[in-house]
Amino acid sequence: MALYKFVVLSNPVPGKEEDYNRWYSDQHLPDVVRCTDFVNGQRFSLVDSLAKDPPYKYLSIFDVETDDPARTLRDLVSRAGGPEMPSSDAIDRAGAITGMFVPITDVVSK
Repeated sequence: MALYKFVVLSNPVPGKEEDYNRWYSDQHLPDVVRCTDFVNGQRFSLVDSLAKDPPYKYLSIFDVETDDPARTLRDLVSRAGGPEMPSSDAIDRAGAITGMFVPITDVVSK
């Protein structure tokens, strides 16, 4: 199986950051990891940027092992908003960006 990274850039709805972080960390992250082919996931918060006014404050990265990334994403989408993966009104869904990435180089270290 090939290893992929599923990446999510997102923000909370203004005034709902605490609800957003509680839902994402305690509910959504584990729900996504339970999906077919998802191995693990981790959240990150932006602390600094070279960009002026970066558009996203939060990043999630999931490791995915699959031979069929399209099938994996279909499974994820089929669960979204349902009992297996409840949504929250605290996330700016319209502004979120997601993508499945495959490595094109080996890891470079010092």
